Parts: sequence; C-alpha cells; structure tokens
Amino acid sequence: MGQSKSTVQHERIGILSSRRHSALCLRLTLIVVMSLSYVSHAISELKPPDYYECRLDSIFPAGGQQGTTVTVELHGRKGKGGLAAPQKILIEGPPGITVSDLKAISKNDTVQAKFTIANDAPPGRRWVRVVNEQSGITNFGHFVVSGLSEHIEKEPNNELDKAESMKLPVVVNGQINPKADMDCFRFSAKQGQKLVIAVAAHSLDVHGSGSNWGITDFTLELLDEQGVVIAESLDEVGYDPMIHFEVPTSGIYTARLKLVAYNGYPEAVYRLTIGEVPYVTSVFPPGIQRGKTVEVELRGPNVPAGTRQLISANEGTFFPLQYLALPGATSGQDVPVLLGDDTESVEREPNNERAKANDLEMEAMVYGQFESKDDVDWYRIRLQEKQYVFLQVFAHRFIRSPVDTYLEVFSADGKLLSENDDDGSIGPGFAAYHDFNTTDSGLVFQPKTSGDYYVRVTNSNGTSGSRAVYRLSMKRYGTKPRFALRHFPDAVPIWGPGSTAGLTVRVDWMSSRNFDIDLSIEGLPDGWKGSQAKALGNTKERPKNPYQDRVFLTITAPKDVPVGTTVPFRVVGRVKHKGEVIERVAYPLTWFRTSDTGFFRVAPQAYTTVAKPRDLWLESMIKELTITQGETAKIPVRVHGAANAKEVPLVVNLAEGIKCNLGTPVNIPLSKDGIVNAPLVNTSKIPVGTYAITVAQTWRSDIRVGAPGPCTPIIQLHVQSKKQQ
Repeated sequence: MGQSKSTVQHERIGILSSRRHSALCLRLTLIVVMSLSYVSHAISELKPPDYYECRLDSIFPAGGQQGTTVTVELHGRKGKGGLAAPQKILIEGPPGITVSDLKAISKNDTVQAKFTIANDAPPGRRWVRVVNEQSGITNFGHFVVSGLSEHIEKEPNNELDKAESMKLPVVVNGQINPKADMDCFRFSAKQGQKLVIAVAAHSLDVHGSGSNWGITDFTLELLDEQGVVIAESLDEVGYDPMIHFEVPTSGIYTARLKLVAYNGYPEAVYRLTIGEVPYVTSVFPPGIQRGKTVEVELRGPNVPAGTRQLISANEGTFFPLQYLALPGATSGQDVPVLLGDDTESVEREPNNERAKANDLEMEAMVYGQFESKDDVDWYRIRLQEKQYVFLQVFAHRFIRSPVDTYLEVFSADGKLLSENDDDGSIGPGFAAYHDFNTTDSGLVFQPKTSGDYYVRVTNSNGTSGSRAVYRLSMKRYGTKPRFALRHFPDAVPIWGPGSTAGLTVRVDWMSSRNFDIDLSIEGLPDGWKGSQAKALGNTKERPKNPYQDRVFLTITAPKDVPVGTTVPFRVVGRVKHKGEVIERVAYPLTWFRTSDTGFFRVAPQAYTTVAKPRDLWLESMIKELTITQGETAKIPVRVHGAANAKEVPLVVNLAEGIKCNLGTPVNIPLSKDGIVNAPLVNTSKIPVGTYAITVAQTWRSDIRVGAPGPCTPIIQLHVQSKKQQ
C-alpha cells in the first residue's frame, strides 16, 4: 500500500462520544423536492421487503447428533414470504454438515432442509443463514452438533401424566408454544448419579423475534415420583437454567420446563440436556491474545478438574470470539473465549491487599477471577505525570460472566482518586451486541504526578466461582487515534444483477476526534465494486456534527451474475498517524428483532447476495458533486429497467442518526434516454466537509424497517462555505 509502516489492530469496543447519541437531536435532510403528485403512469414500484420480513427467526431443531441426518425447519416472519424461493443454506463454523432437499413450505415463510452431520463433525455451534430470491440472505441463527442421542419433543407433554419417557443421556429439542405451554420429560435415575439437567436457549441467542418477546427466558424444575419439586433453576448460566443434581434415591424423576410468566411462541426453541455427562459452563483464562497458542481450562458440572484444551487465535481474524466445546459424548454446549491484541497475563493470588498487588503493564490485559464473595483483586500501575490511561473491564460483554465489577484507582498512600461502577460510555447505543446495558466498568484516569498507582477490582453482586471471571486492560489514551467500527446489515441484498445496495457504518471515536477515517469495502471478487468514503474528524471550521458517526458505503454487483450469488466482504477503516497506518475491521452486525437493548450480535463474516430484481436499478452519472452551503444542485441518474414509465420516485440520502435522514420519495420526470435529475436542496445547515450520499428509489435504513436499495453507488458530496467560493 506504499506506507512505510503498517500496524493492524483489532480494537472493537469503544467509548461512545455521548450517551443516546446527540446525532438524534439534529434532523437535517437532503430531500428531493418536486411539486409533482403521483399519477397513474408513474412506475409501479415493487417495494423491497422490510428487514423484519427477511428475518430468520428460529431453527428447529436447533441441533443434531454426529453421524445422523436431521430434518430442519428454518422459520421466518409468518405470512411475509421473506424466505421465498430458497436457493441454498450457508453454514459457517467447523466443517461436517452437508445440506440436501432444500424447499420452501408454509406459505414461503418456512424453509425445510436435511442436515447430514458427519461422524467426525466437531461438537459445537454453527452459524446458519438462508440464501433466497426474495430477501437475498438472512441474518444468522445457531445450530449445534452434539455427541449425544437427540430427541425431538412430541406433544402433548404438558402434564406430568403425559410426560415423555427419555433414555439417558439425551438432548431434547423442543419448543414452548403456545402461551402457558409446559414440557415434561420422565426418566429413570440411580442413587448417587450426578445428573446435569440444563437448558440451552439464551446461550444460542434464542429470541422471541416474531412476537417481539425479547430474550427467551426459561424456568426448569425437577420433580420426584410423587410430583414434588425437589430442585429448580431460573438464571444459572446467563438466562439459561441448569440443575446439577446428585440422585438421593433410585427411581423415576421428571424435568419440567416453561417460560417465565407462562409465555410461549414458535421461536421459543430450546435444547435440554439430561444425563450424567460433562457440561461446560466456563473457561479460564476467558480470553487469548491473537496470534498466540494457549492452554485453557474448561470447567463445569461433571467436567473433570484439570480438563484443558490447547487453542490458537488467528492473528488475522476480526471476529471477537472463539468457541470451545468438549469432544466426545457431550451436548455440544460451548463457551466463548474473548480475543484481544494486547500482551496478556493471568491474575496471581493472593492479591487481596494493596501490598500484594499484581503489576499491570501499559497496553496489556489481565484475566482475573473472584474465587469467593469477599475476593478483591489489586493491581499496581506505573504512570507518568498527566498521562491519560483508559482502564476497561470485560465481563458481562461477550464473556457473559455473571459479575458486576466496580473499578477504583488509588494513590500510593491509599487515597481514592477515581472510581466507576457501570460505564455508560461503553453502552450499546443503537447497535448493542450484548444483553442489556452493560454492568462492566471503565474509566479514563490522568495522574497529577509520576509514580505508582493502584487499581482495585471488586464484584458488587457477590457472585464467585469458576464463572465469575473478567478481563482488565490498560491502554494509553489520547496519544494516537483510537476508533472502532460496526456496520449494518451484515447480510446486504442487492436487488438484481448490475444493481447497487448499501450499508451504514457506525463509527465510535475512542479518543479525540481530530482525525479523519478512510472507510472502504474490501475483499470482494473481481467484477464487484465496493465504495470508499470518509468519516470526518473535527476541525476549527468543522466542529462535531451528527454526520461523523454514520457513513454510507455501497456495493455494486456485476451485470452478469445469477440471482443467489453470495460473496463475502469486509469494511475497513484506516487512519494515517506519524508514519504508521492504524487499521480496524468493522464488526458486521446481525439483527434480532426484539425490544431488548441487545438486538444485534456480531457475525463471523459479512456477505452480500444478489436477490431478485425489484423493477429497476439506478446508476449515477457523476461520482462527486461540489456545492456551496445553501446552494441547490441536480444529480443526474440513469434508470435501468423502467420500461415505459414517465416518472420515477426517488430520494437523496445522507447518513445521519439512526434513520440516516431519509425523506419520502417523490416523482421525478424520466427523460427518453432514461435520465432523471434529482434536485438537491436544503443544504444550508450541512457542515463544511465531504459526505457520502446516495440516490435511491426507496431506502429506509432505519434498523427496524426498510431495506438498502436499490440505490446509486456512493456520490461524494463536497460542501464548501461561501468564503471558499
């Protein structure tokens, strides 16, 4: 690339510049304004489906045993036909699953296929998507490979006398539907057996998407032969219940599960493990440095002490997690390992007192554990006068640790200098990819003098044990540009060969904003075109504005590719700083349609797919446009596939806030050569700078509605002040 030095880092989680995004307070719009009404000869617009119509809401069953073939149903939004004309199933993760007999059923909102699982398919989760003509490609859902016998529940089984009889060990795949549904499973157990009875649903990101019920939250009960509840669980592993039970007397027992508040809906799928089998619930250390190979310990009920796996973290991967499952006769339950870029270490006990503090170096991370409810961890840091540092805890985020950390900084003589409980600045914003508002701690600290300082990490909720883990990191703050990127959607549909669709990139500025970020779409095959744009930093003439945090990028498909063609891509941001290039790869975000804060998850890979054409596609006649603040202009656009239409509804879009400042399309006359001129007005309040804009037939890229296109490739809009004329 010609740079003298290139540094690739993979920082993902950033400090949002302000809570609730001040960008929402400014609603500037570039609207195509024409005093025309819709008339009978306007083009008959075939509207692209809204995002929620294209969702993959659930997969049932959500797993299968090695060496078997499973008939799987993949459910979309009921009655919307978003999964019509399925073309293939895309499966990411470990190898070992082949797909056959793919077809649409139930009014095109459900897809059925056979998953053949190889004998040597590694246990654990896969990421599954549906490629289809209607919506291009869906969000992902999870499917788990296990080494145990699997059973699909059969109704009615909602009463004790109708409980299904199970031979252990077993993994039951079931659904809680409709409301007030309960599922009961009877089994024989011998005295002294140490049984695991555990639900996997929250761990697989099961949501009540179609009904907007949020996270699927189960309750689990164990009953004896007399129907007496002898054990129960609600939220044991995240929001999943689990009972680890030593059988007191040989006999018949029943596991009964239901949803909290007696809810029920089709998406409420689960995997219930019953048996004297190992069930992994945590790993230590809970993270690994990219490019390293580390031995970690897997922990959980019936997991022998000292069970270890050697894992390697690919230095080139951007995905923040690596999942580990136990081999052999297990349910395939896996646990996340958090990837990082800094030098790593593990907490050394005893460090419960300041005098016994562990050393924590700059640009380093340490993995700790609360071994008892009174456990506290001390770390010593050496800082220079007025040197800003950022201390950050990961526990709730990604690792799903149950702890609620509290972070404090003390002077060498024991004076409290700074503290934080729940750092709202690392909260979710509009694109949360963890559950709820995080309880993780984080703070920026600047010492007045050089010397030793002490950091104390405590747990506010008193949880302890093998799952009560965290990662603490310390980074220099403000010395060089720091930023993080994420983009939505992670699965971009392009409405027909040759057409263009787009995505919105979210920028989190983690230090000052006095630098620009060059953004680009990369990794596309030959013939595909990805755009470039710039996220603007602050200058004296260009103060902070809402357009800094949202940027449009577009992808254009070749004209000769067939519908269903699916290719990967990535969004990359680069900043040049003192001879080095700082690079970040954006998180692609897949969407769960719920009211919860955590309605996104980070996808392992972003894809774009050619979907069925939607009447027409647009081609911009210019690549850039320069205007003066307050000036109007016209954007020439060639319309393909408009047939005999005399006018076309179009809108000009500028990324801003959640909704990207999208206006209502209005009709514009179409010339005989297929050209329309889209007027650009109301530009007086747009700050000086260069912006990525698109012209679209329709595009509501709000996260809740709309689909990205058809639109033109990116047009660079240069806005200059009247003084620059």
